[in-house]
Amino acid sequence: MRTSFICLVMCLVHVADVAGQDTLESVDRVRGGRHWIDAKVDPPKSAKESKAKFRIEPGFRVELVASEPLVFDPVAIAFDHLGQMFVVEYGDYPTGPEEKGAPPLSRVVLLTDRDGDGVMDERFVFADQLNFAHSLLPVDDGILVGAQNQIVFLKDSTGDHRADIREVWFEGFVAAHPQMQIGNPRWGFDNWIYLNYGPGEIVRRRGAGGDIESSEPVTMPRLDFRFHPRTMEFEADNGLGQFGNTIDKYGYRFFTTNRNPIMVRRLTRSEAQRNPFVSISRGHVDVGPAGGDTRVYPLVAMKSNWLSHAGTHTSACGVTAYTGDLFGSEPDQSSVFVCEPVGHLVTRSIVYPDGSGLNARRAEPKADFLASSDTWFRPASLATGPDGALYLADMYRMWVEHPKFLPPDIAARIDWRAGEDRGRIWRIVPERKKASTFRPPQDDDDLLALLRDPNGWRRRLGQRLIVEGQMQNLVPRLRAMLEPIASGNVETAALTRLHALWTLHGLAALTDDDLTRLLRDPGHHLRLAAVQLLAPRLAGNKRLVELVGQMAGDDEPRVRYQVALAMGESASEKCGSYLTSLAKSDGIDEWFATAILTSSRQCSGAILQGLFADPKIASRPQYGDIVRRLAEVVGARGDAAELKLVLDALAPTADKRGAWWQTVTLRGLATGLPRYRGELGRLSLASLLSGPPTALEESMGPIRELMKQTQEVSLDSQRSSGDRVAATELMAFQSPQQTLGALRRLLSSAQPVEVQRAAIEGLRRVPEDDAMETILTNWSSLGPSLRGPALELLMARKESTRATLVAMKAGTLSAAAVGVERRIRLLRHADAEIKQLAIDLFGGAVSADRVAVAKQYEAALTIDASMERGIEVFRKTCASCHRVDGVGHDVGPDISDVRNRARDALLYDILDPNRKVEPRFNDYTVITIDGIVINGLLVTETAKTVVLRQAENKQVVIQRDQIDEMHASGKSLMPEGVEKTVSVQQMADLLEYLKQRTVRSAAGR
Repeated sequence: MRTSFICLVMCLVHVADVAGQDTLESVDRVRGGRHWIDAKVDPPKSAKESKAKFRIEPGFRVELVASEPLVFDPVAIAFDHLGQMFVVEYGDYPTGPEEKGAPPLSRVVLLTDRDGDGVMDERFVFADQLNFAHSLLPVDDGILVGAQNQIVFLKDSTGDHRADIREVWFEGFVAAHPQMQIGNPRWGFDNWIYLNYGPGEIVRRRGAGGDIESSEPVTMPRLDFRFHPRTMEFEADNGLGQFGNTIDKYGYRFFTTNRNPIMVRRLTRSEAQRNPFVSISRGHVDVGPAGGDTRVYPLVAMKSNWLSHAGTHTSACGVTAYTGDLFGSEPDQSSVFVCEPVGHLVTRSIVYPDGSGLNARRAEPKADFLASSDTWFRPASLATGPDGALYLADMYRMWVEHPKFLPPDIAARIDWRAGEDRGRIWRIVPERKKASTFRPPQDDDDLLALLRDPNGWRRRLGQRLIVEGQMQNLVPRLRAMLEPIASGNVETAALTRLHALWTLHGLAALTDDDLTRLLRDPGHHLRLAAVQLLAPRLAGNKRLVELVGQMAGDDEPRVRYQVALAMGESASEKCGSYLTSLAKSDGIDEWFATAILTSSRQCSGAILQGLFADPKIASRPQYGDIVRRLAEVVGARGDAAELKLVLDALAPTADKRGAWWQTVTLRGLATGLPRYRGELGRLSLASLLSGPPTALEESMGPIRELMKQTQEVSLDSQRSSGDRVAATELMAFQSPQQTLGALRRLLSSAQPVEVQRAAIEGLRRVPEDDAMETILTNWSSLGPSLRGPALELLMARKESTRATLVAMKAGTLSAAAVGVERRIRLLRHADAEIKQLAIDLFGGAVSADRVAVAKQYEAALTIDASMERGIEVFRKTCASCHRVDGVGHDVGPDISDVRNRARDALLYDILDPNRKVEPRFNDYTVITIDGIVINGLLVTETAKTVVLRQAENKQVVIQRDQIDEMHASGKSLMPEGVEKTVSVQQMADLLEYLKQRTVRSAAGR
């Protein structure tokens, strides 16, 4: 029987590079990459046989908890307040029921151990017919489930182990794929519930008092999601996880995507958006290696439609921070586990503090925590249990694939339901430690004892139950628990106090005095939490501002970072001095700089003045990033007094003429000023230089002198290229009458390429006709690397695009200079005249029948091909958006894993790119009020800005008030129509390169 493994990940590949398995070379000898479909596969093993195939980190053992027929397709495990095990069975994956209209197949089951031997022996179907349910969380004596486009609450009110209450709390979520949908609910230290992936038009169905309601739809962006279980307030949360969401023992939330095993949020959504003059493209970071920098060590070769990313994470999911007390850990460190179902393994990383953030390292340098040679072993997620053990959901299926990601003819040959009658749950414990027995709490004393327990699962349970019950009678005893604990385990004592603190917060019982006392606590986690909880109280409270601001000198970087964020909650002038202190001590750090920027709405000028006054800063160009970004805020805010403050500080003197920070600050001001919208009218650096407001007239004289120097520096061949580029970029912000002549001179072939490129960019700021004339006049002298930016400038607007194509048709300009991507866009252009000109120049229109086009190119699968020629095709056709072997740019999907993808499948991917498009690779088009057309991937959007990523990894920040039209095409950034510029032979060469180069590079590694 042909079987298929159904997994929670999409980019699915084969993991290789270990002793005793097939080498990449031998696997690749089977041409076409589809040998796994018809190859003989090992039969499934019994639980006992499968257990014998495990290799686990020394000092640990694996025990069987449950297997079929007690459990099927397990993908998530959770334990309720009684210690009962609930399991989600993901029967719907990958395509739902076979019969149209049939009920959904996913379930939540309750497994019980009647005889207490640690092995489950009874099964109850708690709830069934759940649509693509794949995750759960015990709350409010029930179970909360993520189910495709809904968050569903299930509860058994009769005691028969069957949910008779089924409520939809939220709905309207838009699922991208079965592994990228709303789910993985987790109770945060702040008593909010956090979930992965929550975009959509969200309707709340449950009110604050538990009443059924139907709110108006609220648009949620493509980010994670959180809600408060008491008030039912909900919002987006920075981060974008797939199937993996966890909160460690200190309260950090980690999430995962298939190539990013551990990520963490650095800014909340509100922190990232509160300063409207700052554009922040991301609020989260990888913790430790990601993508091709990760390493895994599988025991067997996985037969799949894709080969692996050469021994790296490719299907990371189920990230879980262990919070029990059996495994042991160093203080301030966490063990974080990640499932890798493609490789039949689980990794363990040690997460540790690193400056203002976190980093991670492998627990074992050259081996994974758990790996199996049983090719049916498919770890999906893990959970810490009430006994302190680590529990693992093993979906136990054969193939890791989804029909959407296979060529149709291959997908049709696979029985996607085969293998759904199996599943295992495993328990992992240390060799020499015994898991403790959990006794559910019976009274108040038991609840408080849970907070003192060394097992983090129990501490969280205690906090949740007290907060859910709003047990105000426990406030005095909880407040007493905030006091330092002299005896016992130091870390457990600190974590007990931390949970007591957040429990009091959940009861709305924390006083200012409770928190200010903790600012002096010896434990930095308590100090950090105190700053975090005091932040919303700073507005209008000078005393608290001073107390928190004084923490800017704290020894712990993470505390200082939190202080930088907290200052943004107050409008006090004192905040500026504290932020200046932080900018001096930590401003070189990117995330510290970002935190300071989010808080600097009204004090950026004061911070800049403080930095300029410090001679140590003036001698360190490493501060350039924060200086430029602060100056952008000053410019965009457009406050006359603040502008004067900064302009006066820039005035050149004998000891600071031409200093780096003068140029950088002016560049920041020049970038920010056009975003100003206020009583001074439209501002720009050019307008300030030519006709400043009366309040700034006196300050502009020295600035005019500085700007005059920029033109001199840009043309000075004796200066470094870096100085000349910076000067050219700044010079271009002056009026066109002042700059056009210099920009034309800088386009001479005698000038360094980087200076010419800066001059081309500067031409964007002169009238369209002048820019076009300058480019056309100098076209013949422009080198290949400059013609792309020049064409981008010429085709930024419809009018100039039309004029450029007319010039090409007349022979004034060579059409050969138009690259593949732009040709295809022109052939699909919305403007009929431009489209027809493109057809006349480049050949017929792009065919809508992509399957027919692919059929015409099938000869590329069999004719002789050259890898060397294929490299050149890749450089010209693909490298602007894809990176392979160090060549190209990481804009589109990672294609470094295609060495064993079927050639015909790869051909379809190239010629029919819209057949399968992940939302994050959807092409967006923005048309500005000036008529500029901008295409790219949507990186982020705020109330004020939209950020697009274009080819060659260029990011474009667009102010919303400058947008006339914006829409998602529903198509890939990679446009259809490659056949217009790539011949059958070139396609064969490209396929040869994509297939063969990875074999060589992997063998070399």
